[in-house]
Amino acid sequence: MSGRERVMAVMAVARRLADAADPLGLEARAVLDASSGLSPAGARLALERHVEVEASPVDLDALVAWAGEAERCHVVLSANVCTAVVRALALAVATAPEVYVRPSRRDPGLSDVFLGALERSPELARAGGRVARVADVAPRAGDVVHAYGRDESLAAIRSALPEGVVFRGHGAGFGLAVVEAGDAIDEAARALADDVVPFDQRGCLSPRVALVGGGVEVGDRFARQLSAALEERGREVPRGPIDAATRAELARYVALLEAVGMALRGTHHVVGLDLAPIRLELPPAARAVHLAGVDPGDVPTLMRGLARAVTTVGLAGSLDAPGPIGRAVIASAPRARVAKLGWLQRPPLDGPVDRRGG
Repeated sequence: MSGRERVMAVMAVARRLADAADPLGLEARAVLDASSGLSPAGARLALERHVEVEASPVDLDALVAWAGEAERCHVVLSANVCTAVVRALALAVATAPEVYVRPSRRDPGLSDVFLGALERSPELARAGGRVARVADVAPRAGDVVHAYGRDESLAAIRSALPEGVVFRGHGAGFGLAVVEAGDAIDEAARALADDVVPFDQRGCLSPRVALVGGGVEVGDRFARQLSAALEERGREVPRGPIDAATRAELARYVALLEAVGMALRGTHHVVGLDLAPIRLELPPAARAVHLAGVDPGDVPTLMRGLARAVTTVGLAGSLDAPGPIGRAVIASAPRARVAKLGWLQRPPLDGPVDRRGG
């Protein structure tokens, strides 16, 4: 059987996760409510909107082509995004019929639910696939290893692999939004809020920085509209509890932005605005967004320290004809995905979410 058929079997199980009426979906919701760190509404949003349950034939072809072929594939998972296990397993089964998975020790539990369902899946068995949980991966020459996590963790995993193993690392990163002069500010604010709220901004696609053109008036207006949009979304989907270290990091970020610009604090979010940036600040992943007012010529210098970590670029305007700031950002981070604002957290199932590695 083909990798494409195995991926379709994984999506069949994923559809059960997303379905609140399915026993597997009910189990997943109970697990995430108890241990994900998200609010119950945040867990429902993750399962119902951000699980990969469909893919076009073109996207499936791209996924299988990127994955390559091997007899065995090994997966080392991280725990930042509770639903990331679905795409990780789709990539793995596209690569090989035999897949061994080491869940993160910090995993909120969804990996166990999903892997258990895959181990019992008649669709996956009919497609010639087999998934097994392991305490540690033990690849041989010719095998493929997909590893997820911080760059330091990936380096340690890679250095311990035997010769002849193909390593594919999926590291940390963040999303960056672009709002050009002339873009519809109110629409852009709502779309960016829709990208910030999922997973409480913990994912590698989560936008944490936005570059805004148009000068002082546009920057100020966009900051206030984004804060209002995040407040509204926060009433629908509250942020989960944050720990003391994150709370202290947020306080430091707010103090810095109040010194150089403006910080707008909401019930479940922070929006910082710096209209004369000398560098880009990366706020903590707790629904905090750093807005920087820029001209296109500022972008290469401002991006210099962060470009390699940008996984996706979200444009408020046209994807076919980006504005001057968007073009400068894309040139600075050429391996990043480019998407419409509002869709950064819902990439097509055409390969890894992060195109920087591979």
